[in-house]
Amino acid sequence: MGTSSIYNGPGNRNPLLPEGFEDDYVDSEELEQDKNEPKEEENKPKGRDDNNDAILSGSWQETKKSMSQFINGTSNNKGRIVGNYVRASGGSRVASSRAVSGRNTTVNLGSFLSNILRDGIYRTLQSLQIDYVGKSVEDLLSEIVNFISPNSNTKEDIVARNALIEVECKMYELIIENGKDIESLNTLNEEMFDEIMNSYVTSYIFEGMLNDLQSRFEMYGDDTKVAQQKEREFKEFIEISVELKLRDVRLSKVDYQDKSIHSIVKEIYRECYYILEVL
Repeated sequence: MGTSSIYNGPGNRNPLLPEGFEDDYVDSEELEQDKNEPKEEENKPKGRDDNNDAILSGSWQETKKSMSQFINGTSNNKGRIVGNYVRASGGSRVASSRAVSGRNTTVNLGSFLSNILRDGIYRTLQSLQIDYVGKSVEDLLSEIVNFISPNSNTKEDIVARNALIEVECKMYELIIENGKDIESLNTLNEEMFDEIMNSYVTSYIFEGMLNDLQSRFEMYGDDTKVAQQKEREFKEFIEISVELKLRDVRLSKVDYQDKSIHSIVKEIYRECYYILEVL
């Protein structure tokens, strides 16, 4: 499965997907904006602003400030952004505890993919009571999204759902590359399984950060192409940062029917957030 080039920033959609497939994609909430936020040179002492007033490392003020500097090009320290973000969120343990919808979607997605490996796509759809006869791939993928991540009531629900739609685009690519029919998902193997699951975890973490820091892109991303490139760089940094941990976990080997599965997934998220917290 090739590298995904779907994500082009807020407001853009995958041109491969026919109209209507991403109607459920919910834009990130507009956050509080502060257009007078001071800039900080990259070589200044960490945790101090231009007036040498102390700023607590890991505060939301420092998090937003470091993101603004990354966007406007005065700093390229992405580790500082994600570290401050996780600490401002209360640390890795709190961040993973709050990721309720993300964890639930992770379990549902893992269970869905496990069923495909064991039973094939058609029996899996039947077990979910999804009627596949005469339906397009796009319609079926939309129904799968609704099953795996059914809620969009809270910001956390929306972040989890948006991340899933990103991953469904990868599944769509798999289908296009292997016959353009839903039956193509029967080519799923453990390597693809891991790629899809790893993509979901990193997409969820990224979507959460983007949701909370979107105003920085809107304020300082005057050039749309530059802003989109910055988002891609930021997401790639998160992917690279947690890649080794997720490879070590091998999500394709997890038993999604285990009674402790939610605790297992919660710990996986905690470890991923911890890696970002200490950068």
